[in-house]
Amino acid sequence: MEGKVLLGQSLIWAIILLGQIHGYESCTVKERNALLELKKHVSLHSIKGGLSLVLPTWNNDTKSDCCRWWGVKCNRTSRRVTKLSLGKPFFLGTSLLNLSLLHPFEEVQSLDLSESSFNGLFDDVEGYQSLRRLRNLEILDLSSNMFDNSIFLFLNAATSLTTLFLGENYMDGPFPVKELKDLTNLEMLDLSDNMFNGSMPVREFSYLKKLKSLNLGVFCEMENLRELDLGGNYFVGQLPMCLGRLKKLRFLDLSSNQLSGNLPSSFSGLESLEYLSLLDNSFQGFFSLNPLASLTNLKVFKISSTSSDMVKIETESTWQPKFQLSVAVLRFCSLEEIPYFLVYQKNLRLVDLSGNRLSGNIPTWLLENNPKLQVLKLTNNSFTSFQMSTMVHDLQVLDFSENHISGLFPGNIGKALPSLVYMNGSKNGLQGNLPSSMGVR
Repeated sequence: MEGKVLLGQSLIWAIILLGQIHGYESCTVKERNALLELKKHVSLHSIKGGLSLVLPTWNNDTKSDCCRWWGVKCNRTSRRVTKLSLGKPFFLGTSLLNLSLLHPFEEVQSLDLSESSFNGLFDDVEGYQSLRRLRNLEILDLSSNMFDNSIFLFLNAATSLTTLFLGENYMDGPFPVKELKDLTNLEMLDLSDNMFNGSMPVREFSYLKKLKSLNLGVFCEMENLRELDLGGNYFVGQLPMCLGRLKKLRFLDLSSNQLSGNLPSSFSGLESLEYLSLLDNSFQGFFSLNPLASLTNLKVFKISSTSSDMVKIETESTWQPKFQLSVAVLRFCSLEEIPYFLVYQKNLRLVDLSGNRLSGNIPTWLLENNPKLQVLKLTNNSFTSFQMSTMVHDLQVLDFSENHISGLFPGNIGKALPSLVYMNGSKNGLQGNLPSSMGVR
């Protein structure tokens, strides 16, 4: 008797399980119908033809599992649509997308509407708040369409977004940071290959506190830019070649980001550039400065790397620069020799070569070649000797701390550097008394 009861219970559970499995063979009826309505909307404007040619796996066959249709992915448990792609329907001309057709997909996390020739959005009921209905939407790809700035009114309601692709559209005018200010969860934003112009409202990026990646290519169309300060952001990847188009650019600050790679050859086209800062990025490996050789207006150049695999700046190249720098900062660049281009500099006022692997004698020739030099920082290197020339120089700040210099101070340092107001020689092996010439004017 007990065996029959157990057998009966097992059969009941088997029937329930089979029923569940059978029920899971298809997506929900609501979302199946919504997919077919979406297909119908797309088919009206597609050059592919009728319903059978657009998204052909999306069909009325009730035995067909819509979770296995092309461009559709579902949650394995709930069978709700979590990822949706329209598959580049190739519209004839342009088309408006009715956002209300997406509302049934309440659990969708990723939506790919790229390369679809959409030129606008609408929702006759929800209006600009339409995308707020998709509370789980994290990834939205609208790239390679024909959208203009009007879509920002809709996008600002998609507050759950973490990734937004808007590249290759017809957006123009000032950079639209304010229009996206409510997207506080946004981590990645691609607005490249549009037609933005005007000033860059960098301060307004503070709205997007979680932003980790912003494609620099977005600035390449702003050919009238004079100043571009993007320091202290989360730019990643390599410097885009297209930045070389900004021929009127005078000031470029990309410091404190996560940039990698090398200087693009196109930087030789930045003919108006006076200031370039690449400090505190993730550059690594061999790094050539040759693209800067022809920049006759360059006055300030700064670079350093925060990568554990340190950047190695070229030092042996014999190219002769057309620029005369006033500021040269090359910190943590794995320098074993001073870059040869500095030999040609005659107007330097500040030189910082800290955190490298320089050895031998302190390069006093920098003083001889640059009579206006005021600040020389050589801390954290491997210099072993310090011998002053007899030439009198107006240097005001000298820091050669954390090196391997031993012995006595140069006896004539006070006479050679009478204008010195700050000197740091700590963490070396210096001995004896300070020379009597110090403090004498």
